[in-house]
Amino acid sequence: MSLRVLVGLGNPGETYNGTRHNLGFLVIDAIASKFSFTWKLDKRFNALIGDGIIGNQKISLIKPQTFMNLSGESVYKYKEFYKVNNPEILVIYDDINLELGNYKLKISGSDGGHNGISSIILKIGADFPRFRLGIHSKYKVSPNLSEFVLGQFKSSEDEIINQLVHQWIQDVELIVYDGAEIAMNKINKKRRDNSGNKFENEKTSE
Repeated sequence: MSLRVLVGLGNPGETYNGTRHNLGFLVIDAIASKFSFTWKLDKRFNALIGDGIIGNQKISLIKPQTFMNLSGESVYKYKEFYKVNNPEILVIYDDINLELGNYKLKISGSDGGHNGISSIILKIGADFPRFRLGIHSKYKVSPNLSEFVLGQFKSSEDEIINQLVHQWIQDVELIVYDGAEIAMNKINKKRRDNSGNKFENEKTSE
């Protein structure tokens, strides 16, 4: 089934710009920039919406403005209004269960402790694809999880993110062109082939 909607997760407002928890916003903004999407606030969904074309596919971008733990409200309202099926929605978000620089495409699954994904699952179910972008530092992570995810990336971490954004956009294009199931095998295999032993410490709580 073809993708129709790309959702980037994050918290609205300047206070949260550049935080780890806003990595989904960062990537969806980069996609919007590359493909010349324009953001407009749609109060019906309490979300910023961008409509445009990727390849020959009409795509809508969504940035919920509800704050992270209520992201599912925007996604649900949009899904119901436009009669979108769950497999047509790709959610892009930060994942503490993956090391920074690692990433993974999944077709469905649990929330992995992510409040935004938990909210979406509560509202529409778990059978939607998601692009998980690792933020777990290989160095000591603050025992206060909220403090860590709402903190800013270090300069060295920003360098890693900036190097990967182009690759992630290409991966999203692949998902749009090939569908999530076919793209999942290609993206996850490529990730493993390129990583060597770098990501052996990936956590198992998926």
